[in-house]
Amino acid sequence: MDKLLLHVGPTTIKEDVLVAGLENNVGFTSKEFVEALSYSLKGLRYVMGASKSYQPLIIPGGGTSAMESITSLLKSNDKILVVSNGVFGDRWEQIFKRYPVNVKVLRPSPGGYVKPEEVEEEVRKDNYKLITLTHVETSTGVREPVKDVINKIRRYVELIAVDGVSSVGAEEVKAEEWNVDVYLSASQKALGSSAGLGLLLLSPKAVSILDSQDSIAGYYLNLKNWLPVMRAVEDDKAAYFATPPVHVILQLAEAFRLIEKEGIENRIKRHATVASAIRAGLKALGLDIVARRPESYSNTVTGVLLKTIEPQKVLAETVNEGVEFAPGVHPAFKYFRIGHMGWVTPNDAIVAISVIERTLRRLGEPIRFGEGVKAVEEVLSSAR
Repeated sequence: MDKLLLHVGPTTIKEDVLVAGLENNVGFTSKEFVEALSYSLKGLRYVMGASKSYQPLIIPGGGTSAMESITSLLKSNDKILVVSNGVFGDRWEQIFKRYPVNVKVLRPSPGGYVKPEEVEEEVRKDNYKLITLTHVETSTGVREPVKDVINKIRRYVELIAVDGVSSVGAEEVKAEEWNVDVYLSASQKALGSSAGLGLLLLSPKAVSILDSQDSIAGYYLNLKNWLPVMRAVEDDKAAYFATPPVHVILQLAEAFRLIEKEGIENRIKRHATVASAIRAGLKALGLDIVARRPESYSNTVTGVLLKTIEPQKVLAETVNEGVEFAPGVHPAFKYFRIGHMGWVTPNDAIVAISVIERTLRRLGEPIRFGEGVKAVEEVLSSAR
């Protein structure tokens, strides 16, 4: 039986994207690879909303490697404020504690988000070199109003970095207009490609810092070592620092071609429609979600709270029904997560709620059986 993957990453990958990685005899100096990497760098500017003045970088790894590479912009004793709405916001703290910098973390109560005015209040108290924000917190599905936060704090801080791992390609992102210094993401979530790449976009200020100073970064994830490669590739020249994941980049280039064909505005609208339909179905069933406030609902992840049944039992049963969801990872909740990103369709929303509805009834979770799919259909009908 074919399986529908509604995980939080990797997500379902289109066959055209998978097949793009099957090219044989392609090296990192091959014309095909240089063209694919160059196109992918341009694709990053497109989905993150930036002109050529912003520098994209693609490095091996994933979202976490992109996060740790931010140390390329830091010196010993720099002060960093981490704005964390959950497990992956906390990862910033875990990374920076390995380095000789000073870190403070702002957290809301579980399921909430740190308000812009709370961030402003804190940054006015101290001289922070870097503020990190998580656009969509993958562990809770909570979306931080990053534009509003930046508007309040921009004049007080030198650098602002945004983790867009679960937002880029599905949420509005305007790195240049919002004056973000580093926007980062990964290849396997809303961009709908294979796992294996950390993606970054740097402002002119961030590039200037990278060019002009030494940092606390190590070797492999030091962006100073990767920057010449990216610059050369955009001039249609091959360059080398370390062997890149060639075939994953071929796949990413194909994903960017499909994204450009769809149009980023249409893509964001599709994600918003599917997310709204799924949440309507859950609420109609009488289920609560992890994100407590409607303005923080995201286009990509929804956490589903359970009253009686253990989440692992639900996940085992839904896989048998042909849909794979994601386990919860936040310790404060008894829940599972729905990933609705990448190439997700309105019909996937119907299937997801139908499978959840049948599974929870069979396992004995109290729900309003029969109401979920109906609510999804109402949202999808009104969206057309």
